[in-house]
Amino acid sequence: MNSAVQAISKGRWGLDRARRTAAEIAGDRAAAKSLVAAMFGDEPELRKRAADVARRMTDTDIAPLVKYADVLAGLLAELPPEESRTRWHLGLVVPRVARTREQRLRAARLMQLLIEDDSNVARCSAVEGIGLLACEEPSLRELAEEIIERALRDGTPAMQARAHHAKRRLDRVRKLAGDLG
Repeated sequence: MNSAVQAISKGRWGLDRARRTAAEIAGDRAAAKSLVAAMFGDEPELRKRAADVARRMTDTDIAPLVKYADVLAGLLAELPPEESRTRWHLGLVVPRVARTREQRLRAARLMQLLIEDDSNVARCSAVEGIGLLACEEPSLRELAEEIIERALRDGTPAMQARAHHAKRRLDRVRKLAGDLG
C-alpha cells in the first residue's frame, strides 16, 4: 500500500488531513490505485477515510480516478446504510468520474437510491451528484430538476443549499446549450 494511503489509517481524521493527503497523492497513479484498494478493504473507518481523500482529489482533478469509475459505482451500490459517511463521499466521487453515458446513467440510478437514504449527508451528495450528472448528460436533466425541486421544497437546510448550487450550475449549462429562453 502506498505510504500516503497507509498513513490515513492512523491518528485523528479531519478535513485538513483529508485535503493534505489528497494533495500529497494528486497525480500519483499508484497512490490512486492504493486509495481505491483501501476503499475495498475490511475496515469501515479506512474505507471512509479513503473515500474522503478521493472526494477531495476529485474536487480539483478527476483524472487519477476515472479508470475506477465502474468499480467505485459498484462499491457505492454495495455499501451498507450504516456507512453513511463513505456513501456521502462516494456519492460525489462517482458522478464526478463518470465519463461515459452508461456510467452517468448508472450513477444517476445510484443517486436516485441515495436520495432516499436515511442519512442527510448521503441525501445531500445525491442532490449535488445528480446535478453534476445532468450537466454532462442532457437526458438526465428532467430527473435532476425533479430531485432538485423536491430538495428545495422538502429538504433539510443542507439539502436546500446543495440544491440551490446544483440548480444554478444546471441553469448555466442549459443556458449555454440554448435550452432556456
